[in-house]
Parts: sequence; structure tokens; C-alpha cells
Amino acid sequence: MQQYIKDSSKSVQEVVDTICEKASNYKFGVLHIHNVKETLNSKGVEFDDECQILDVCNPGVAKEFLTANRNLSAIMPCKISVYSKDGQTSVVMNPVEDLARPIEQSVLPLAKTTQETLYKLIDEAI
Repeated sequence: MQQYIKDSSKSVQEVVDTICEKASNYKFGVLHIHNVKETLNSKGVEFDDECQILDVCNPGVAKEFLTANRNLSAIMPCKISVYSKDGQTSVVMNPVEDLARPIEQSVLPLAKTTQETLYKLIDEAI
């Protein structure tokens, strides 16, 4: 599986804010943001770099996936990770098509379209 990875000159928070702002233009919503640094630090585990994971979903796509095969719920919602390492901000996403392939072949065209849409959102955010 080839992850989609893009670097940005923006801060992690700027990229996250832009994804949240622009997601609806692509018919996606941000369901939740996991702030990994805050969560780990609150549990007494020191982690210095920023890392936020966004759960994003298009309700129409979700319904089609679940109608085809409820086991696809295991790869939902789509996740976009935004993190910093050594001062560099990066965005990474696993390909929806690759995640869906072993579960349900019939949704692969929709998975590919969904993946390409999310790549456009990421490209706009960076």
C-alpha cells in the first residue's frame, strides 16, 4: 500500500484548520479530531511533536459502502493524519481503494473516487 504523503510549509494547526474549513466543499465532514500529543501527554506519556488525526466522512459514500458490505465499517471513517517531525509538517492518508479491496470489490470505483477527492482536499490544505 502506497500512502499519500504531502509536506507543507504550514503548521499542523493551520493544515488541520484548512481541512476543517474546506471539507464541506468536497461533501465531507470532519467527525472528530484526535490530538495525539494532548492525549498522550494527558496519560503521562511524553510526546513533543504535533500529531492530529482527522476522522472525515461523506454520508452518501458511507451509506453506499455499508449497503454493499457492513464489514467496510472497519475502515470507516476515512482518516487524514497531520503531524510534525523535526520542524516539518506532513499530511498522510492511506488509500481508500487499497483498504476496501480485500473486503468488497464492488465498491472499488467509489473507493477510488473518494480517495481522489480526499487527495484534492489535502492538496488544497497544504
